[in-house]
Amino acid sequence: MAIVLVTGGSSGIGLATVRRLAGAGDRVFCASRNPGRAQLPGGVTPVVLDVADPRSCRDAIGTVMGEAGRLDVLVNNAGAVSLASLEDAGDEEGHRIFEVNFFGPLRLATAAVPVMRAQGGGRIINVTSENDVAPAPFGGWYSASKAALASASVVLDAEVHGFGIFVTVVAPGLFQTPMSAAFGSGRVADDSPYAAAFAAAIEESVAEVARAGDPGLVARAIDDCIRAGDPPARIVVGADAEEMEKTVRAASPDELAAMMREYVAGLTAGQ
Repeated sequence: MAIVLVTGGSSGIGLATVRRLAGAGDRVFCASRNPGRAQLPGGVTPVVLDVADPRSCRDAIGTVMGEAGRLDVLVNNAGAVSLASLEDAGDEEGHRIFEVNFFGPLRLATAAVPVMRAQGGGRIINVTSENDVAPAPFGGWYSASKAALASASVVLDAEVHGFGIFVTVVAPGLFQTPMSAAFGSGRVADDSPYAAAFAAAIEESVAEVARAGDPGLVARAIDDCIRAGDPPARIVVGADAEEMEKTVRAASPDELAAMMREYVAGLTAGQ
């Protein structure tokens, strides 16, 4: 039985993970700003957590230690999405997204490391996105924050591996979650120079969400990572993510730039 803290555990991928791990017999702590909004399995402990608040992050780790005496696995799943052009979004939105998607997970990870080191090991699983390698036009702040978390995860793994701590990135594609369901609410000003392209991108995203898979597939990948004797550094989940990963990694920087330009040009032209 593993002692696991799952952030963003009250919906979507996080809730699917909480339910799967609890069903496997692990002791699970479900952390979110409002963990009580979800129907949690018996034995799961709700933890109030705002990943943008440093004290809240420290307190969440303290709660697990106070109740369970150890922390075997941290699943950094909590996240936020931003849909706008970089020009329309501005600095304030960028700071908000990085606070939730990058600084929060790193705060929790660095708070968990001393605990895991003292007990002889542990696992940190950082949930990013296919957009950590495939930047999404009109999702620039989101893509950048996930790319930053993926990069920091590699560094953290190298630094803590000698203490028996493994860090894995789980990069999902598009799945049916409350976050993805909110894509249709994305708006920019009518007089934005990006209005036509943005509207087309939102329409395309909504159609893709309708065809997206069950977040339980990501929960299974996380579960498999926890059970693995030697967990992988990176797991890509979803056919769309796997295809995009291959395409981006095979492209040169100029080829990737051309693909992004052609995509936006097609949106602008209504193609």
